Amino acid sequence: VNSWSGSIEVGVTALDPAELDFPSSATGLRGGSWVVSGCSVLRDGRSLREDFGPDLDALGEGDRVGVQATPGGELRLWVNGRDWGVAAAGLPPRVWAVVDLYGKCTQVTVVPPEVAGPPPAPPLPPVPTPLPALPPAPGPPRAQPRPDKFPDSLDPPEGGAAWAGPGAPLSNEALLFHEKCGALIKLSNGHKTAERRRPLDEFNNGVVLTNRPLRDGEMFEIRIDKLVDKWSGSIEIGVTAHNPNSLEYPATMTNLRSGTIMMSGCGILTNGKGTRREYCEFSLDELQEGDHIGLTRKANNALHFYINGIDQGVATTLTPLVVYGVVDLYGMAVKVTIVHNHNHSDRLRRNNAILRALSPEGGRRPPSSPQPPAGPPAGPPPPPRLLFHPNCGQKAAVVNEGRTALRPHATDDFNHGVVLSARALRDNELFQVRIDKMVDKWAGSIEIGVTTHNPAYLQLPSTMTNLRSGTWMMTGNGVMHNGTTVLDEYGHNLDRLKAGDTVGVVRRDDGTLHFFVNGAAQGPAAWNVPPNVYAVVDLYGQAAQATIVEDGEVTSLAGDGSEGDTPGSPESPSPGGSPSDLRFHRLHGTNAVITNGGRTALRQNCRSEFNDAIVISNRALRDGELFEIVIQKMVDRWSGSIEAGVTAIRPEDLEFPNTMTDIDYDTWMLSGTAIMQDGNTMRNNYGCDLDSLGTGSRIGMMRTARGDLRYFINGADQGVACSGLPAGKGDAAGAGGGTRGRGRGGGGGPCPR
Repeated sequence: VNSWSGSIEVGVTALDPAELDFPSSATGLRGGSWVVSGCSVLRDGRSLREDFGPDLDALGEGDRVGVQATPGGELRLWVNGRDWGVAAAGLPPRVWAVVDLYGKCTQVTVVPPEVAGPPPAPPLPPVPTPLPALPPAPGPPRAQPRPDKFPDSLDPPEGGAAWAGPGAPLSNEALLFHEKCGALIKLSNGHKTAERRRPLDEFNNGVVLTNRPLRDGEMFEIRIDKLVDKWSGSIEIGVTAHNPNSLEYPATMTNLRSGTIMMSGCGILTNGKGTRREYCEFSLDELQEGDHIGLTRKANNALHFYINGIDQGVATTLTPLVVYGVVDLYGMAVKVTIVHNHNHSDRLRRNNAILRALSPEGGRRPPSSPQPPAGPPAGPPPPPRLLFHPNCGQKAAVVNEGRTALRPHATDDFNHGVVLSARALRDNELFQVRIDKMVDKWAGSIEIGVTTHNPAYLQLPSTMTNLRSGTWMMTGNGVMHNGTTVLDEYGHNLDRLKAGDTVGVVRRDDGTLHFFVNGAAQGPAAWNVPPNVYAVVDLYGQAAQATIVEDGEVTSLAGDGSEGDTPGSPESPSPGGSPSDLRFHRLHGTNAVITNGGRTALRQNCRSEFNDAIVISNRALRDGELFEIVIQKMVDRWSGSIEAGVTAIRPEDLEFPNTMTDIDYDTWMLSGTAIMQDGNTMRNNYGCDLDSLGTGSRIGMMRTARGDLRYFINGADQGVACSGLPAGKGDAAGAGGGTRGRGRGGGGGPCPR
């Protein structure tokens, strides 16, 4: 089938199948196992060779593949009756054959060995000697003649014929970069690597295409090898219907006006024009050296892009029938290398992608549960319990059957304590750990979050906040995305937790990420988080040991703080008397974030964005009711500051503008010293200047029973600002200018109500 990348894997193992706990793929076998996967040879999951023999991923229906364990302990690979030489040595005397029906390969039959003669002793890598064709083994008929040789370069084989069938296309030729390329491109590594010359002087003319069209379902994937930080913009990747032999290469592929689909940043451009502004959560401009980008054209003409092995979904369904892969080494991108499926780390990446597939045919059944021949499909089996993955940080250890992680020498080292969940989280599934042990030697403590990276192939960093892709972490009382702080006044400070406290994380089915402290929801921390993320715990600093707490799914997240709920956060204020139910409304401006159970509002990216941060009270104000806020943080980058007032417009009916003074009806605002109605100044030199207020200042608003609007600064009445307001006003506070965040007065000390 063409739905997957990768194909059959074969090898041998010293493990008795009667006692074997079967892994998800043959490359996961340990304890004396040798597997040929693509062009790689692996022993116990570790790569021995990366360029052996033919590419098993290129085999098709009717081809024959075999393994032979010689008396001398050698493993030899046979393809269509030809011996491709010694793949590995040092095999034990007793081994079992292994076949993995992986990816595209769905059915095989054992056939008697058929060889044309004694096995030759070819050099490494072997060059097969053409032999007469053998009759096909019983099985499905061949769709087309199969190749007698699997070329691994652009050079034609001897005799000038690449295939057994006359006139057959080079459809199984190794995927490389075409020799004709952009003016500044230098090819190396057998045309697998492309590099832009003079990267500090030139930012374009770096286009490269594949040497042949892509097959349906074939993965074209590259690794970013080198970046420079001089330019804006970075790598672009896509497909084109233009033949590289006849193409007049443009300075950049987005200049082409026909037959070309490119991913640029996080959007999709078709023939140079944007067709999808925000295709995926990842931006190519933010990728780092070592990150992978891939694409595949499905048989139904759908084009998918992949970031570090994660399918970003359908980019377009209008892909031309014949397309070449395209890479534009633009801006910061200097050097890339084509990654074939036989690379071990990429195979593990694809293992993860296939096991996560949501289609009915997307997962493998355990060996003990064969597919029933008929009847209605069974429901999905329950997922395995949440455990820590055995691949953990250098200074960490996983014990207690995978439920507990610790830093055994916590007083000697403060980092390298990263642990991930052994499987991806389901939507609305809570991953929660209890802090078992703390040390008082270091600053900082436990950090928790999620990542798109599969722990099986992740090279674990010293701390997760060093990762620059696909990672969201709560650290202290802030939230970081790919190592950059996006919320710095979020929830309860994790550095203040003690042994016995619990922290948790959940990704909701709407793509929002929520954290929990001692069972209390801290509110939404991130949006548009992709599905199938792994939980992460960083036993950093004082945190020495943690154990997974199995509380199951979060069926309802009422109290998540996103819509004015009261979460009971450890930082929730407890003022005397009856607490007000006034909160910030769940609807707000684009750059605003509501946290702390609806009590706190802040403007994200405060040093790059100065507006689009309007927040409104969750209900209309009553006559004589004071709505008061405290300024908690400011930045000195911008002129202007907080604006505050009231509006008669329901939040549900409001299309939030850049700032509330842009609204031309039913709105009264104080901006600086000016009182404004419907965007027009009706009074200057009011009794206070909001632009002069600093951190810790309190601002209150009240509509009196007479219809007057009054402001209060630090509890002091500033007098009537305007009159004639209708009843039932909702408060509007626009966090513009220099104000970074503000919370309800209850969080900043005693406030009049």
